[in-house]
Amino acid sequence: MLGEYLSLFASTEIFIFVFMEIVTKIETIQRVIFNKAQLRDYIVFILIFGLFSIFGTYVGIPGSYGAISNIRDLAPMVAGLVAGPYIGLAVGLIGGIHRLFLGGDSALACALATILAGLLAGMVYRFKKGELLGIIPAMLFAVGIELLHAGLALALIRPFTEALDIVYTAIPGMIIAVSLGVGISIIIIHSVKESCRAVFSE
Repeated sequence: MLGEYLSLFASTEIFIFVFMEIVTKIETIQRVIFNKAQLRDYIVFILIFGLFSIFGTYVGIPGSYGAISNIRDLAPMVAGLVAGPYIGLAVGLIGGIHRLFLGGDSALACALATILAGLLAGMVYRFKKGELLGIIPAMLFAVGIELLHAGLALALIRPFTEALDIVYTAIPGMIIAVSLGVGISIIIIHSVKESCRAVFSE
């Protein structure tokens, strides 16, 4: 199990590296972060983060009963926290529908969790009136989303013993990896907002 966790964390590092590159170098993404975006910018943002969510599935660790220990919820969460409920939901739908088509006993629960991750993150954005969460609150929110993911698995997967096995083997690593990924993403976004504030305040 330790080897699986390390592999999942390595995948999170890849996500963070690529995320840092696009956030710091692609102006389209920066315009969304600073609420200066046009429709085209939002479409590009959704497509990029949707691909991130799909990537989070493919770098996951296959487990029992077709379950995948993964970081798929990371991209929708970050998208929702940065750009609001519609963007978070759109990214979540891309990752969630892709997961649904992969099949397996946990497909429905995992797809719903990914969709809700983006939507609920966007609702936090709306509640905060567009203000970005701090690092610790964002990480705690990510933990809550992964616990919701576990709850959906327990509620929807049958038999219940199978659901318990999936939650026990997949969720702990996901909680750690996704919360760390969200925390580091928030650090990167805060840094970009500080360094680019003068450009986008004009």
